[in-house]
Amino acid sequence: TLDSWIGEFSGDMRSWGFLLFVVLVVVVAEANGGRGGGGARGGGGRGGGRGSRSSSSRSSYSGEKKSSVKSKLAKAAVIGAVAYGGYQLGKATARFGHWSHQGWGFNDWNRWREQDGHLCRNNNDCNWLDRNLQCEDYELDFSVSRAWYGGDFAAIVGECECQGGMQWDGRELQCQAPQSGGFLTALVVILVFAVLGCCCCGFFCWFCRR
Repeated sequence: TLDSWIGEFSGDMRSWGFLLFVVLVVVVAEANGGRGGGGARGGGGRGGGRGSRSSSSRSSYSGEKKSSVKSKLAKAAVIGAVAYGGYQLGKATARFGHWSHQGWGFNDWNRWREQDGHLCRNNNDCNWLDRNLQCEDYELDFSVSRAWYGGDFAAIVGECECQGGMQWDGRELQCQAPQSGGFLTALVVILVFAVLGCCCCGFFCWFCRR
């Protein structure tokens, strides 16, 4: 009968509504968890750590005494060891003037970076490009150019990395918050349209049975 069909339809709508609520809760929890995460890093728009490093601890280096236990950094894991296009070069050139340095120019730094990546001696070698970049202390597992920093290559302690769980965007040359919950957001959208579709079908069937 019509009354029983309406009762079944209402029950289905409650089930869909409950499922949608659960998914929304999961999305919100996932998004909040992504903001609080730490330790992620990326290069060229890639996020997360890389397996070519050892599992020992590492720390930011600001020019103070270095830790005796350091992770190894392979050249394949270094960020920034790529050729920049005109867009990236324009951004980097504009920011280069904020770096307190002497003895070399932008073309020198850009050549070293393209060969070996964003290597650093302390945080000052990093945060001119982005204030969220810091110098991470590593044991370099490769030989660097002796031309670095006007011949001060021996002072290099590691590479520039994003802090606070942010990820390096190699196109925009800046640290960005990691994207999270994309899949769950799409799932929510699909569920919303599914519920709306069921409502439309239910109304159409009810109208035809009048």
